[in-house]
Amino acid sequence: MKNALITGATGGIGMAAARKLAEKGYHLALVYGSNTKGAEDLSAELSAITRVKIYSMDFSCPQGYEEQLDQIMKDFSHFEVLIHGAGISYRNLFHEMPEKQFEDLLNINVKPLYYISRKIIPAMIENGKGSILGISSIWGSHPASMEVAYAMTKGAMEQFTKSLASELSHMNIRVNAIAPGGVDTKLLSNLSPDEKKDFIENIPFGRLAQPDEIADLIVFLLEKGRYITGQVLTIDGGFTL
Repeated sequence: MKNALITGATGGIGMAAARKLAEKGYHLALVYGSNTKGAEDLSAELSAITRVKIYSMDFSCPQGYEEQLDQIMKDFSHFEVLIHGAGISYRNLFHEMPEKQFEDLLNINVKPLYYISRKIIPAMIENGKGSILGISSIWGSHPASMEVAYAMTKGAMEQFTKSLASELSHMNIRVNAIAPGGVDTKLLSNLSPDEKKDFIENIPFGRLAQPDEIADLIVFLLEKGRYITGQVLTIDGGFTL
């Protein structure tokens, strides 16, 4: 059986991805932050069709979740798939951003790329296969006024994706990322109603993406795109055209 670890599993995209992979027969290690009820509900739902275990991790304290990573590897031993889905965003002027927000962005959007990947990769190398997938953003490669620090973290993810793909490709381990535009999740709660309306009006498709649409692309990259590595695939309804 195939094992997948998903961070940000109680977010909109994370939950959609977990449901799609459960349908595909993956055993799931679902990592979340503080939404225990959401994780428990998702686990109860998916346990009817596959093996699911949930883990709460505080990404602001690497020492705090190292023990959880040890437990995950004890429970699953290896993973064919690692999805870096955890992410937060703040909207404000860069020079007015509180230090706490900046540190939160680094802790949640960037540091797990290191701490979790280094724990999972050795077994992938030993097994001679694996797929690592990050959930980036169109702001990882386009200017993002009022979200400078967020864009910086997503730019880091995109360089992580391409560089790690180069490093691991000869070991049959693929590394890719998906760069969504506007997705109908809580992450857009940092926009006012008027800002959200203006944003949608600038999307050629005239609507936000649904989390299931992002999850469909995730499944494609994992199951069908076996000759794809080091790529960041944009899915934004034409916003960046």
